[in-house]
Amino acid sequence: MKLREFQPLWLGSDVVEGVSETTLRKFDAAGDLVEAAWLRVGDCTVLVGNSAIGYGSSFAADKVRIAAYQVAAALGLAAVQSGVKDYNAVVSLALPLNEFRHRHDVAAKLQEIGQEFVFCGRPQQFAIAPSFYPEGTGLYLLHKKEREGETATPYTRRVVVLMMGHRNLSVLVYEGGKLNANLSQTSDSLGFWNCFKADASATGIRETDYNSLLAALTTGEVQQLSKVEGGLKDFGMAVEAIRQGEMKRLEAFCRDNLIDLLVGTKQTDIVIGGGVAHVLRLELRDYFTGLGLTENLYFADEIGGRLLTLAETTRNAHGDLARPMRFADVYGLAQALAGKVRRSQ
Repeated sequence: MKLREFQPLWLGSDVVEGVSETTLRKFDAAGDLVEAAWLRVGDCTVLVGNSAIGYGSSFAADKVRIAAYQVAAALGLAAVQSGVKDYNAVVSLALPLNEFRHRHDVAAKLQEIGQEFVFCGRPQQFAIAPSFYPEGTGLYLLHKKEREGETATPYTRRVVVLMMGHRNLSVLVYEGGKLNANLSQTSDSLGFWNCFKADASATGIRETDYNSLLAALTTGEVQQLSKVEGGLKDFGMAVEAIRQGEMKRLEAFCRDNLIDLLVGTKQTDIVIGGGVAHVLRLELRDYFTGLGLTENLYFADEIGGRLLTLAETTRNAHGDLARPMRFADVYGLAQALAGKVRRSQ
């Protein structure tokens, strides 16, 4: 069987458990399952993605608690599109490094769900073969593939991957093509959302206006509608405070954890990904240039071949300028998985 081209799917990160049948009926008329995804697993009904927005989803929840539901929803969507209801799934999953020890719990939950569940009113079953990787692995694989393509030689340089995510900052260190777990780490305190809330509050922005402030930050258009003020508001001061706050925290982290890896060698590449990296691209470039790493600095959305094209075809990509940067990690894992499937055929 010929391996099909990638079909990119962007499913929101919100997950809410235990919703009522009345809530589900609100999605009956939805024309797009991506916007109305729900699961029933046993007696528990779960909203996944944009359907869960406004129903009490939390950014603080560990991924291991919700990852199985997200994967099952994605598989459910793919199964509906393919016209199947009983299938085998080979899956690669990324987990934060500090949650990686819980991967067996995720696998067990997926096995349980796969025995019998309902996706948007459609009964399904699957047998799953999951593989787990620390978040940021896909960025390394993309970078390694590109460098080997340019040099036609095995790529063995030290690589430091900074995965700047919504809930945490992960640092993965690769040496000789292998992850050095002793030098790698994840910081929850440096996750974008916690820092964003702290800096927004310090500048007087109320939670009601967080979405407007986030839009101002990610688009560069500081004039946004404010629910609090009932009209346009200039969020410029708050945007600048968030940028400065993020970089101040990152510089302190790098001083304590990254500089030692760079002293005395020019054989280290820095690869940066995650949505925060798009927002702070100029500041990050200036910072690492100041460390003498201009020639060794790589942003995830500037590598990876068809990454940009695929990310731009996902739903509402036009309103998310950071989408390619956020997409890169899973794209790198998808390429590796596709190669594994080809070799097994």
